[in-house]
Amino acid sequence: MNQNKTVSQWLQLGRQQLANAGKLPKDADLLLMHTTGLTKIQLLTECQQTVTAEAAQQYAAFLNERENGKPLQYILGEWEFMGLPFAMGEGVLIPRADTEVLVETILEKQKTENLQKGLDIGTGTGCIPICLDKLGGMDMTAVDISAKALCYAKQNNQKNRTNVTFLESDLFSMLPTAQKGTFDFIVSNPPYIPKKDIATLMTEVKDFEPRNALDGGLDGLDFYRHIIEIGRHWIRKDGWLFFEIGYNQKQDLFALLETAGFGCLMCKQDFAGLDRVICGKKNEG
Repeated sequence: MNQNKTVSQWLQLGRQQLANAGKLPKDADLLLMHTTGLTKIQLLTECQQTVTAEAAQQYAAFLNERENGKPLQYILGEWEFMGLPFAMGEGVLIPRADTEVLVETILEKQKTENLQKGLDIGTGTGCIPICLDKLGGMDMTAVDISAKALCYAKQNNQKNRTNVTFLESDLFSMLPTAQKGTFDFIVSNPPYIPKKDIATLMTEVKDFEPRNALDGGLDGLDFYRHIIEIGRHWIRKDGWLFFEIGYNQKQDLFALLETAGFGCLMCKQDFAGLDRVICGKKNEG
């Protein structure tokens, strides 16, 4: 392989390789920036600069990984969420823009409700509680069953200078019982893909992201049932539940919440106009 190519030449080759593989050509730009240390502006202003042999070799390897379906976020090792940087890699769910709607819903609700102490179930990279701490000044506890995910979450806690408490726990199992009934709200973006639908997902998702962060059981509602049933005992009187949901799960979730004694139900749409976030307030009695 002739490595004595300029930034412009490598960029053109990378874009073409990814386009031929059905991937976004612009991913090549981010991969080249990552390997060379150049900024987006420098890709244009220093386009005739020769890329070092080491950087060219690494870039070519990254292009091959991306061509074969490895998510861009895993290759880069970091991604932005709500304007904050988050480290990530294989074994942890990639934060998506849809989940920003969930965070924004809680921050908006904080303006009219006393939402200071929160619990995040299935935290992954920690993006939800870290953003609520950083942007809303909330006292957050977060749990995940995956030790690997919690390693990233704790790293991101330090990276963003936040003070989230992270616990390795299967849902509520390892939470101190003294905290029962003390949380102002519980938030979760749980696995909600029906088991039969996982095989139909994009290669980047089904072959690389952790299955336990995707599989929501036969109907996709298993984790919602558990969190609603048990979670109501962990939030205070008039406390709230916030969920990210699948685009077609609104009515099922409303029914589950109503049966468990939650009112003031609300649904918000994502950027594509699909139902994405629901919340409800705990009723007493």
